[in-house]
Amino acid sequence: MSDFDQMQYQATARSELTHIIQTQMIPNALLFSGNENTGKKEAAFLFAKGCNCLTGSKTACNRCRSCRKIDSGSHPDILCIDREQDKQAISIAQIREMGAALCSKPNEARFRMVLILAADLMNVQAQNALLKQLEEPPERTAFILIACKLSALLPTILSRCRKIRFKPLTDTLIEQRLTADFNIDRQLAHIVSRTADTDLKKAMAYLNLDTRQTGIDWVKRRKLLLDNLCRIIRAGPGKGIASALLLSQRLSRHPDFIDDAVAIMKTLFRDLMIFTLDPKKIVNLDFF
Repeated sequence: MSDFDQMQYQATARSELTHIIQTQMIPNALLFSGNENTGKKEAAFLFAKGCNCLTGSKTACNRCRSCRKIDSGSHPDILCIDREQDKQAISIAQIREMGAALCSKPNEARFRMVLILAADLMNVQAQNALLKQLEEPPERTAFILIACKLSALLPTILSRCRKIRFKPLTDTLIEQRLTADFNIDRQLAHIVSRTADTDLKKAMAYLNLDTRQTGIDWVKRRKLLLDNLCRIIRAGPGKGIASALLLSQRLSRHPDFIDDAVAIMKTLFRDLMIFTLDPKKIVNLDFF
């Protein structure tokens, strides 16, 4: 469901990357920045394919041996680094392992690509180790750093990267996708798109529309949470404390729902603030 791949929504980023491929002036390091699920990862693989496509295509043919290998994850010169399972950060050991792999020349690619899929999750030691690679990059090797939070990266790393920004999806666009592609009721699509905060995949996960089935009935839990919050608010100052503590206890039993619960609460508090100003613009229309 990448907007970069399917909707041309990231036209500026795509145009810049296409120009780089066509001129074959590949920077030593690129930094793809933007919100979650705005097509950064898909763009990185498209770029890697375009730089190494055997047909001379302007971007990528998706049919040649090189493109197919990259799609299958079997290309020996496309290295991907991501946070290991159950780890909070990308470690210096992972960066050092990458550095050892880069000591030899590329096997078959015109441009060997190192994709760091969550660069903003590197710890400081890992970033300093990467910096040495960026300062003296191996022959015919390019680094693509993918990050959501630029503030988590060292200024010295930022200064060595050509930056490509991916703009966030709008609430309206996500709502349109949910109604047009999945036949979701318009009111529910409106609520979900605003709660997901520009994240299409999160909106799809709320409705169990993607492959990351959570097993959580988000729609039902949302209604129960808002019912309880409204009851606490109606009770008035100092009178809903017992109910609030009970709700807090219930939420603590479901840690997998906490982040979603916070997102839902934010929409309710927002609605309370703007209701008297412009009631048509509240998120939770079913609680009007």
